Amino acid sequence: MKVSGSKAAGTSGATRKKASGTSGGGGFADAMRSLDSGGEASGAGSVHGASGVSALDALLALQQSGDALDSPKKAGVLRAKSVLEQLEAVRDGLLSGALSGARLQQLVGLLDQQRENIDDPELSAVLDEIDLRARVELAKLEVSGLI
Repeated sequence: MKVSGSKAAGTSGATRKKASGTSGGGGFADAMRSLDSGGEASGAGSVHGASGVSALDALLALQQSGDALDSPKKAGVLRAKSVLEQLEAVRDGLLSGALSGARLQQLVGLLDQQRENIDDPELSAVLDEIDLRARVELAKLEVSGLI
């Protein structure tokens, strides 16, 4: 393939025509001058006011709707956090060799609370295993005379 000569980009094809005078260009400039002189653009204030009111209404509606977790689900989340905190304390006690019977009794009591409200069979099985293990550790402490 042979390249012959070079042409400037854009020389072939359509050429651009110069804009003629003020066709449609003066409207924006006139609007800007009227704003600078203290006038207010027509329609702009009404649109701004309506959007401000609708934004305020939306915020008030969100505040009135409440938290998405205001339900038994929120109570379940809080209960799960407290169970996890108790389990971490039991783990730390087991690792350090200073597990107290009171900590295990708190865990067993916490696991016994509202057990009937759990519908998930897998979660119920996990909680049963945790409860059993905590009771076994309590029995060990009782046998050794540490409680």
